[in-house]
Amino acid sequence: MRGMQKRTVRITVLTLLLAATLITTFFLWNIQQLGTALTSADEDRAARLERVSDALAGIGTAQQSYVAPGQLDEPWFERIDALLAQLRGDVSTLPPLLRSQEAASAWSLLNGSLDALAAAEKRARANVSRGQELMAADVIFSDGRHVLDGMTEQVRAVQRAERAATRDERASLDRERWMVLGLAMLVWLGVAGLAGRTAQAAPELPDERPAPRTERPAMDLFPVDLVAAAALCTDLSRVGDTAALAALLGRAASLLDAPGVTLWLGAGDQLFAVLGHGYSREALARFGPLARDADNAVARAWQTGRQATVAGTSVTPGALVTPLFGTTGCIGVLALECRARAEADATVQAVAAMVAAQVATAVAAWPAAGVPVAVASEPEARTA
Repeated sequence: MRGMQKRTVRITVLTLLLAATLITTFFLWNIQQLGTALTSADEDRAARLERVSDALAGIGTAQQSYVAPGQLDEPWFERIDALLAQLRGDVSTLPPLLRSQEAASAWSLLNGSLDALAAAEKRARANVSRGQELMAADVIFSDGRHVLDGMTEQVRAVQRAERAATRDERASLDRERWMVLGLAMLVWLGVAGLAGRTAQAAPELPDERPAPRTERPAMDLFPVDLVAAAALCTDLSRVGDTAALAALLGRAASLLDAPGVTLWLGAGDQLFAVLGHGYSREALARFGPLARDADNAVARAWQTGRQATVAGTSVTPGALVTPLFGTTGCIGVLALECRARAEADATVQAVAAMVAAQVATAVAAWPAAGVPVAVASEPEARTA
């Protein structure tokens, strides 16, 4: 009977973990597909805008050739007719590809300028046909040039607005990716905890044959509130300023029973302590900067991209250092001061990794060396 219960628990755990893995894989694949589609749309839109810019430049050059000595007019008339036709086609087909309101407004102004450009071209061509070169030049270098310059600036405004929209969409996809990974980690931890509690609560029925007594494995000594961890990760995904991040670091310290927590960000070959909880402002100022090849756990975690620990004793605290990752690699570390050997606990390490992943999303765009030090609370300075 006991063997059947254990097999049932194992099958249930494996089924839940497999389902969580498949769901996570699906969401990550979907996010990847959205990123690929975004890149393709950006390339198509950029190519069309570049063609519009080239057409405007070509029209300006062709108009100036009307009044250049020794030039035949007909080839340039045909050239401008072709460029105007191409320009009208691109202007009419591009609006569905624009995503920002600013880009749509600038494109509407550009569309309205087409008629003014065609009118200036018609006047210049009429003057050239009548042999009035000076009047044609006046139209080309005054009205025509003014309209072309305005249209070129509107194209640039569209390009700026679309680049900003692309950055926002990519940042949103990155946040979604980290949230999916964090939730998957929570599910894995929850299922593992449920399996442990189920195994502990199962009645010990005697076997038909006496079995040798074995010592039960020790349970986790540092239980962590996973509901609070999930709420903290959610709040970190929405953080918008340094003060709010400092307060959330304080919540992380309370959740993991850490006397102190420090956020280190890399700039060049150095790490800087930019934010902390549980240390005075003066103590933080004495922490850095650290060189990449420094012989300590903070530098080691930054170099290797893996968690590093400093073993504690009954007298001295330990430390757990978790790397922060951005799109370009490891951008810094989150260092926790730990009590009573908590740095070696698997649950503490896993929750610290989830918190660090969300902190990395919040600070990925910070210029590390230029971020001012802010302290969530200022008790007496620590020297650890």
